[in-house]
Amino acid sequence: MIHHIKSLYADGDGQSIRAIAQQLGISRNTVRKYLRLNEEQIGARLDDPSRVKRLDHYREQIIHQLQQFPRLSAVKVLRKLRAQGVETTFSDRTVRRYIEELKKTVAVKQPRYYMPVLDMVPGVQCQVLVPV
Repeated sequence: MIHHIKSLYADGDGQSIRAIAQQLGISRNTVRKYLRLNEEQIGARLDDPSRVKRLDHYREQIIHQLQQFPRLSAVKVLRKLRAQGVETTFSDRTVRRYIEELKKTVAVKQPRYYMPVLDMVPGVQCQVLVPV
């Protein structure tokens, strides 16, 4: 994102800060903040291992719940965390985003297998559209 913003700005020869913000759907302040960063600061920001998500502390609990009930919604996961006595200061949207990313990385449901059904040989059946 940072490199994309810098390429669109192109040292003042490209798009304006307002145009970049509108195109990317982010705040103008964010665009300004990223334009002020030099290459070393960008590298340090991207390589920072200390960045953790607030829900990472409850990751194992959430994975366990999702493995038991694969179709469990994010709101219900949040309710179950609160029922376990977890002090939650994060929003429902934060939980939804976290669980969406978690489901992409952790296999929480049985994989689906595709088997083609060969009932009819081509040319045996057809569909007819009848005007109403």
